[in-house]
Amino acid sequence: MLFYLLIASLGIAFACRKSEPSPVPYVKFKVNGVMKTYYNYSRFCKDFCASSTFCGTFDLNDNLVPAEMLKIGLPGDPVAGQIFKSGDYRFVFTYIDPNQTWYKTGGGNMQLTMTKWEGQGGWGCGQFSGWLKASDTDSVYLSEGYFQNWIWTNTTGK
Repeated sequence: MLFYLLIASLGIAFACRKSEPSPVPYVKFKVNGVMKTYYNYSRFCKDFCASSTFCGTFDLNDNLVPAEMLKIGLPGDPVAGQIFKSGDYRFVFTYIDPNQTWYKTGGGNMQLTMTKWEGQGGWGCGQFSGWLKASDTDSVYLSEGYFQNWIWTNTTGK
């Protein structure tokens, strides 16, 4: 009898255990101290993202011309622990604010650190912070940035 109770208890314990939710692509970051989170995305893929090797976008609304967007272009074949900075060849980092002002790394001081890069079909994750500029007098500060996205090496898509 004790044996059957033990097996029943184990069965209940395994049935009630919580499973980890599947990860979803998203980006979160602060713009001048205001938190933003975007769940609409295009996978990291090889395309013509200003000649970066891998490019992915995240946006607030899934529209043809998004009201707010973050675009990340990673040169070469990234690896976990790699750091990209403003001025690095083919590193693209663009933020489009609600007024459609485009802020870019040119003249800014952005840094992105890859925390995971699993290759085709896997995940790319990283952290970022720094300044982006729209003009000599217009800039934004992005802080506490984190992204995770699927990697797809042959075409864009969701």
